[in-house]
Amino acid sequence: MDARADKDRLRAELKARRTALTPRELQVAGDAAARLVTQLPEWKQAKTVCLYASFGGELPTDALMLLALLEGKRLLLPRVTNKTSLVLHEVTDLAALQPSRLGIREPKPSAPVATLAEAELVLVPGLGFDGAGRRLGFGGGFYDRLLAKPPRKTFLLGHAHAFQLVSRLPDEPHDIKVKAVATPQGVIRCRVR
Repeated sequence: MDARADKDRLRAELKARRTALTPRELQVAGDAAARLVTQLPEWKQAKTVCLYASFGGELPTDALMLLALLEGKRLLLPRVTNKTSLVLHEVTDLAALQPSRLGIREPKPSAPVATLAEAELVLVPGLGFDGAGRRLGFGGGFYDRLLAKPPRKTFLLGHAHAFQLVSRLPDEPHDIKVKAVATPQGVIRCRVR
């Protein structure tokens, strides 16, 4: 089997399903997932969390970002710096986020820079996940590069709609794995090897 072709086919299928969701369905799903995430011991213990500003059909993350700030957590968000990489910045005010060239809200370049090692929990977006922690990204490799060598203490938490959980994803050596996946219906602990 060709892993790259399989990934491209799955990306198209899962993007189409996400695109079909209404704004109301997205909001309800995002709120449900946020309630589950904030009950995790890893969330409760984390002093610094790395989240992302949702875009398109992704599970909304606004509630989680706001809760992180309200709970006194240090909030890190990614900013695209070029065609291949992300830089993390500390965010203290969600109103200060600005749209990128792709329309994704992100920190201003002048926001304080942070490193992945500072985060105890990282919320990881993706088009698909499986029970072994494999992740299907968007194909740009941004998160594979950002998370290439996460500190052992860092809890990588996938964040997706329930239909984005598949039985098995094709994987390649550079693919990162998450330790759990949060959906609106529950949190699945992965069998990461």
